[in-house]
Amino acid sequence: MNDNKKGKYGAMAEKALKEAVKKALAEHRQMKVPAVYMSKGKMVYLTPDGREVSKPPVRRGGKK
Repeated sequence: MNDNKKGKYGAMAEKALKEAVKKALAEHRQMKVPAVYMSKGKMVYLTPDGREVSKPPVRRGGKK
């Protein structure tokens, strides 16, 4: 969608949302935990190394 159709505030909101997602993904990578999102009605786990998997990755060590 171009900026003319979504307007000034829509463009600002979209920019803020993209920045927030980028920050959240960076935090997940730093903490070495998967980010989770929905795609086509299914849960997708984005591992810290960038792989997309359909099941939660196995936790190894660390606190529960």
